[in-house]
Amino acid sequence: MKKILVVGSANADLTIHTSRMPKLGETIPGNEFSTAAGGKGLNQAAAVAKLGGEVSFLGAVGCDTHGQLLLHTLQEYGISFQGMESKEEATGIALVTVAGGDNFIILSPGANNLVTPALIEQKESLIAEADCVVMQLEIPLESVIRAAEIAAAHGTMVFLNPAPARELPDTLLGMTDVLVPNEHEAESLTGICTDSEEGCVSAIQQLRGRGAETVIITRGEQGCAYNIGDNVMFCPAEKVHAVDTTSAGDSFIGALCVKLTDGADLSDAVKYAGKVSAVTVSRKGSSISIPYAEELDF
Repeated sequence: MKKILVVGSANADLTIHTSRMPKLGETIPGNEFSTAAGGKGLNQAAAVAKLGGEVSFLGAVGCDTHGQLLLHTLQEYGISFQGMESKEEATGIALVTVAGGDNFIILSPGANNLVTPALIEQKESLIAEADCVVMQLEIPLESVIRAAEIAAAHGTMVFLNPAPARELPDTLLGMTDVLVPNEHEAESLTGICTDSEEGCVSAIQQLRGRGAETVIITRGEQGCAYNIGDNVMFCPAEKVHAVDTTSAGDSFIGALCVKLTDGADLSDAVKYAGKVSAVTVSRKGSSISIPYAEELDF
């Protein structure tokens, strides 16, 4: 079995559901409040584990109640925690409001900021021994870059989810084997709207020109666009009733990583990831909404 290392964020998701978003200064009723394990890094690690991959997680949590929740969740999913517990910083928090099947999120990074380049360097052997490393942007950017540098030096494949959206140096893109932005992140990186197929083609071409080898743009209900060499392909989305999209992208990336490291071709991996994401959005919650491999009928 291939070894997958996720380097990234872990947050306690404080989630509330409501019928619509409030206007500025307005108070409206909500329901179904919950506190659960989340964060893009933890969610992606959970997706890999639940879909049958061997995965370790490099991140940071606080020595508090939320930190214990996250560590318990990692253990429950069989994920090896290779990070740090901090007495100085609180565990990261995500305030999630779910309205009409979509979500709005405010982050307080807390201990996630302690995933520094120095910590990455201390864990070089983990990156060297992994077949691929999966990262996002909820930890310091310099740490993501340092991890990519170490991965490149050891021939470890790099998956990068550029979320939350921000400017990225071409040096990082040049060390990225598989870049997976959603349509908003792709537009932020390129200045090109990806509402149309023509826009997707242009955005993918630009990102490949800046160094990324394979680019997959996830587009929600419109499916995704991806390249095989110079050819841009399109995969339609599964038709489902979306209840909560919180972990849609994270489940997609985890599924994609599992399939590609197992030797699947890119088109089959993308189709599989799309189906996993469709199941995820049909359920409420973050990591808990991601299906196990045995739940899937394909």
